[in-house]
Amino acid sequence: IFIALISGNLYFNHYLRELQPTIEHITRLQSAIDERDQEISALHARSAEINEDLARITELEGKLSSILQINPTSPASSAISRGISSGTPGFLLTEPAIQAPGPQNPGLKKHLSLLENYYEAAVLQKERLDRTPSILPVEGEITSFFGYRQNPFSGRSQEFHNGIDIACNYGTPVLATANGIVTFSGWNPIFGLRIDIDHGEGVTTFYGHNSRLLVKKGDQVKRRDTIAYSGNTGRSTGAHLHYGTIVNGKTVDPLSFTIITKEAQGNV
Repeated sequence: IFIALISGNLYFNHYLRELQPTIEHITRLQSAIDERDQEISALHARSAEINEDLARITELEGKLSSILQINPTSPASSAISRGISSGTPGFLLTEPAIQAPGPQNPGLKKHLSLLENYYEAAVLQKERLDRTPSILPVEGEITSFFGYRQNPFSGRSQEFHNGIDIACNYGTPVLATANGIVTFSGWNPIFGLRIDIDHGEGVTTFYGHNSRLLVKKGDQVKRRDTIAYSGNTGRSTGAHLHYGTIVNGKTVDPLSFTIITKEAQGNV
């Protein structure tokens, strides 16, 4: 039995020595597999990050197209998205930039950062534009302009007209010319039923001689919201709308930053 045990032990030692290279090879393969598993996990994480970035880019492209009012599939949209619009230093997104993972090729991140900067700038600009009274509150001919004019009541003296008069039928819907907050809605001895809207940055618009008011002080309004109906209240010679603008406490010509429609051009 003793001799058999010694013989068996010698046999197993010899067998293990013969298998040692195979065992070492298997160990190296297992180590390589573990390394590949870690790389695959890292690639999965990077792929998920890239997919999130691409989804964010697609979202920002859609929002920019909406703000700039362009077709998302148009060349102009592609130029803005890729940062290669005329006169703008930008970054062209290429296939290697999308496919190559790792921090050594940050192309996708640069593109996303550029697009986010564009979007933030576009949002700020849109907010300012939305608060700029760039339209007229009613359609019609401008019958009296900003500045000195002949007194419509006496006809023998000059008076300062602090806005413009727009001819329109009695009961015509009066629109807010920009986003803002109503700061006054009520009776005024000169302008009758009057509405004032604060648009921020020191800009206020006012609307006079209305027949009916639809908003009250504190209401938030958006451009083209109906805020009143035109009329002939206050110091007025007939149905029309008096429209004025105030900048930093001083009345200014509303036409200085208003887009004039063909119907309103009159004698401009």
